[in-house]
Amino acid sequence: MTKCFALLLCLLALPVAAQEDIRVGVELQPYQPYSDVENGEYRGYARDLLDAFAAEYGYRFVYTPLPVRRLLGDFLSGRVDLKFPDHPQWNADQKAGHDIHYSHPAAPYVDGMLVKPRYLGEGQQRIELLGTQNGFTPWPYLPDIRAGKIRLIQANQIDSLLRMAASDRVDAVYLNPKVVAHQLRQMRMAPDSLVLDPELPHVEDHYYLSSINHPELIEAFNRFLTERADQVAALRLRHGL
Repeated sequence: MTKCFALLLCLLALPVAAQEDIRVGVELQPYQPYSDVENGEYRGYARDLLDAFAAEYGYRFVYTPLPVRRLLGDFLSGRVDLKFPDHPQWNADQKAGHDIHYSHPAAPYVDGMLVKPRYLGEGQQRIELLGTQNGFTPWPYLPDIRAGKIRLIQANQIDSLLRMAASDRVDAVYLNPKVVAHQLRQMRMAPDSLVLDPELPHVEDHYYLSSINHPELIEAFNRFLTERADQVAALRLRHGL
């Protein structure tokens, strides 16, 4: 086999997506240290991780920040090639009938009840009014929410939820403690204004990268996570994850 012919075969074996812009659908809402959008620019841990992956494989990523609900619609209709973050459990009914490919775990997270320190250990029975961000599902508390034992308030902005909890307008917020800690610093509030109650039900899981039409991108991303594990760990450490 000649060198030229071997090179031609290698080029043909490359995913088509590696030779064109790849549209990455991401969430518009602020969610540092994971991600946010400032002056139209996507940034945070997710941006650094995906940029590192793109650089490793020669992909050209174009980030498309969208509101959470529109992001799902654009993903399912093929208007974006990749979606981050995603999870097999999210919007399972709307995803039915779509062959979605999920990556290996890409970012760890914890979601749980954050309360004022003086309420720690008082249990779930104290919580009647719960705040969370739009697009969030408080999975451990869905039975009580559906039964009317807990009323749910959702807001677009995390800072407004934190002010509501600090002023006792809600009994707790269901959020990611890393995100809350970052937002409290931005608001110049005491870092222990709201804390995770570890005795209450919470979720420890991961975010994933997903695609419908480009499983080869997901396979490449999985290789990147494995082969560049030290680089990924350094990115997480830099962003406090």
